[in-house]
Amino acid sequence: MSRSGNAVDAQTILDAAVGMLEEGGIAGFSMRGLADRIGVAVTSIYWHVGGRDALFDSLTDRLRDEMAALPTDGATPIERITALARAQRTMLIDRQHLLAVANARHRARTLFVPVQQHLATELAGLGITGDHAALALRSIEVHVISFALMQFSSLRGDKNDVADASAWTDDWLDRELAEALRSPTDYDAVFEYGLSALLASLC
Repeated sequence: MSRSGNAVDAQTILDAAVGMLEEGGIAGFSMRGLADRIGVAVTSIYWHVGGRDALFDSLTDRLRDEMAALPTDGATPIERITALARAQRTMLIDRQHLLAVANARHRARTLFVPVQQHLATELAGLGITGDHAALALRSIEVHVISFALMQFSSLRGDKNDVADASAWTDDWLDRELAEALRSPTDYDAVFEYGLSALLASLC
C-alpha cells in the first residue's frame, strides 16, 4: 500500500520505473527516487520486484514481450516484413531508455530474438533459408536498428544534420541535389527508401 492509500503491485512499480528512466535515464535512476515517486518505502519495492538488477531484468523481459507482439500485418511475406520493420523502428525510438537498461544488463541481444524469429518465418515463405536467410535477416535488422538509433540521436541533439552549405554551392552540377542536402534529413523517407530497396532484392 502506498502512502496515498492506493494499492501497489509489481506492474505499478515497473510503470513508475519506466517514467523515471524516460525522464533521467539510468544515471538519474535510484531505488530511493522510485520509492519517493510512488509514495512507498524502498522495502516495499524490494518485496514486489527485488533489487535494482531484478527490476531492470523485469523491464527487459517486458520489452522483449512487446517485441514479440509487434504487428506483422499484410497479405504477403514482403508486406509483413515491412510492417514488422516499421513497428520495430518505432518501438526502438520510443523505448530507447529501456534499450539502455537491457544493454546495462548485457541482455540487449535477447530483445531481438522474437523479431528475428518472425523474420525467419517470413523469409522462409519467400524460399529464403540457410546462410542467405541469415544475411537477409541481419541486413533488415541492421537497417531498422541503425535508423532508430540515428533518429533518436537527432531528436535528442541539436538537429545539426544539414549538409555543410559551403560544400554544396549553387554552381554544383545538380542544383536540386545541393538544395535538398541543405535541408534537414527526412528520416522517415530515407528509412522507407532503404527498406524498399533492401526488400526488393529479396523478391
